[in-house]
Amino acid sequence: MACSSVPAEAHVTKLVITENVPFAGGQEFGTVGAYERLKGIAYFEVDPRDPLNAVITDIDKAPQNARSMVEFSSPFMILKPADMAKGNHKIFSTVNNRGNDGLLNATSVVPGSFNELLLKQGYTVVDVGWEGDRVPSALVLAANLPRASHGDGSPIVGPMRIEYSDRNLPLAGSFDSTLKGSAAFLSYETADTNTAHSTLTVRGTELGSPKTPIPSNRWAFGSCPTGQASLVPSTSHICYFDRFDATKVYELIYPAKNPIVMGLGHATTRDFTSFLRYSVEDEE
Repeated sequence: MACSSVPAEAHVTKLVITENVPFAGGQEFGTVGAYERLKGIAYFEVDPRDPLNAVITDIDKAPQNARSMVEFSSPFMILKPADMAKGNHKIFSTVNNRGNDGLLNATSVVPGSFNELLLKQGYTVVDVGWEGDRVPSALVLAANLPRASHGDGSPIVGPMRIEYSDRNLPLAGSFDSTLKGSAAFLSYETADTNTAHSTLTVRGTELGSPKTPIPSNRWAFGSCPTGQASLVPSTSHICYFDRFDATKVYELIYPAKNPIVMGLGHATTRDFTSFLRYSVEDEE
């Protein structure tokens, strides 16, 4: 189901509503009454030559459509009064924390909370995904942003530094991890699985602890849940044959490829809010 709204300058080409349900079981919020929660996907396109967009890093290296525009999409959420006549006809645009929005799947609102105050005052609350390295799921707002590449289509490669510690390792330790260090985030794949061309070091958690290089033959790019014998080569995982120790800090520097044009996340927030504020209908 498509929803209307947009002059071309807003750069939202289409809204697709995938869910429209009573919010919080139909709970009423003061004189405004009940709310509805809409979820869906917003489709965007921006002109990489426009000065307002040209400042986005690597936008000139993103794929372009037949109109020389850069396309991307992102999930959104809208909480609106069931009876819009009872609302205050104002938008409260919130920015989620790395795709996490407490209202996205909430079944109730904490009495006396800021969210309850907003709803009792009749605001339409909106949010849209902006972070392009979250793994998509129904639990988060994860933007679908393009990858940058060279003009001939070959991948862009650059150094990536990742740390593994008690912040992203199981307390009991582990033989492997995603390169990002978290299954909730997308990893930048390695462009070279030869570990001799990367560096892995280990150090203590104390400030100034010296780094000790780990020999390249003691680790690999791949998953190995039970150790070296279970190694399955992969460009998005790391396996340490001697097991990661969560009481230490490991630093990996490797050649990563296919960077996400992350700055387009700012455009999702900018253009989605502008679309709702100023537009009448989408382009479809």
